[in-house]
Amino acid sequence: MEVLEYIKEDGSNPYKKWFDSLNAQAAAKVTVAKARLELGNSSSIKWFDGIGEYRIDWGPGYRVYLVKDGKTLIILLGGGTNKRQRNDIKMAIELSKEYKSRQKQRWTRAITRDYKDTINERVSREPAFTAALLDEAITLFLNGEPEVARLVLRDLVNATVGFEELALEVDKPSKSLHRMLSARGNPTMDNLTKIIGTLRNNLGLDIEVHTTPTRAA
Repeated sequence: MEVLEYIKEDGSNPYKKWFDSLNAQAAAKVTVAKARLELGNSSSIKWFDGIGEYRIDWGPGYRVYLVKDGKTLIILLGGGTNKRQRNDIKMAIELSKEYKSRQKQRWTRAITRDYKDTINERVSREPAFTAALLDEAITLFLNGEPEVARLVLRDLVNATVGFEELALEVDKPSKSLHRMLSARGNPTMDNLTKIIGTLRNNLGLDIEVHTTPTRAA
């Protein structure tokens, strides 16, 4: 699934504006949600009035508003919290109608951009967000979501050291690393440890892992 952000006629990006207003940990949680969307996981989405509301059960109850365009395209419209839900939904519905209208008119200017561009920009300027994102990736691995974790690590590598530099650091071909961190990748624990260790060392980051406790039988 391809995930893009909607750009309004005046050049503004409502989703990016909201995402950039979040604190580092919240932004990392939202980034994980986008990775799940990329994998086609829509279990947390409630659909109504032509839009989708992705619900994140963390903190104040974050919401990501989106519209689906065909079978393989998700357009991010904005976000909010449970507290402002009514106003946020109203805005998302208006943006959805605007997007669909501009699509029909075959608008010549770009009306979307890749969500990864927003992640890359924030990683480049905010170490706290980068650290939170690495924490999330490790936690996802430990909590049984390796597919999502690999995509988060992929985005982190692209936004920081890059795959060519990572290949030199871990002594593995760049193409092999790309495969390892794809949705269908299957890196060994040894390779995964090297990748995470290289990111941590190059970025000067500490990590904090949060495992999900299992219930006793």
